[in-house]
Amino acid sequence: MLADAPHRAAAAASRADLHAALAQVERAEHAVTGLRLAIVTDLLASGTDWWQAGEALAMHPQAAFEAFAHLAPGQQAPAAQRPDLAIILTAGLAGAHDPHPEYGIDIDDLGPDHSVNADPAVARVREAARLLGAVTWITVTIPGDFEGAEGDPVPGSDAISQWTSVVTDPAELTWLREVMALNAAGGDQDDDLD
Repeated sequence: MLADAPHRAAAAASRADLHAALAQVERAEHAVTGLRLAIVTDLLASGTDWWQAGEALAMHPQAAFEAFAHLAPGQQAPAAQRPDLAIILTAGLAGAHDPHPEYGIDIDDLGPDHSVNADPAVARVREAARLLGAVTWITVTIPGDFEGAEGDPVPGSDAISQWTSVVTDPAELTWLREVMALNAAGGDQDDDLD
């Protein structure tokens, strides 16, 4: 079915039968989705962790978990699988919530290539802010690095949300720790870490 659907779609399109062409495209999409789910199910059953699954799917480990955890009941979240790579993110509305120092550093201090930017909740916060025309802040810290970093903010007063995620590489965590130390010391990370 998957192999012949593109040919059938092309043939239908050449006859200007767009309804039939779209039906074949839909068949192919369903077949690809089913195949992807079967492959991911097999990967997870074989002991693959969320980093390996994410790499295979070209996704952040947290995104892979959110998309496919239902295929592996009981499978731990990425931060539980590799607590040494865990981070805590906190988000708030500018002007309504204060980014307290214990929440860590601004996510923008990490640069666009840092894997924390691929966390799905980061994308959701940014998209919601864009749609609402609001300005938000997102901070990043390492569990236990700051007093109170692991505590939940007071709902409606300190922040919109706080969640646990992961970085994809230990070197990113090392770099995050260095930037946090520099910020705590009052230095300029752009000058010292480039």
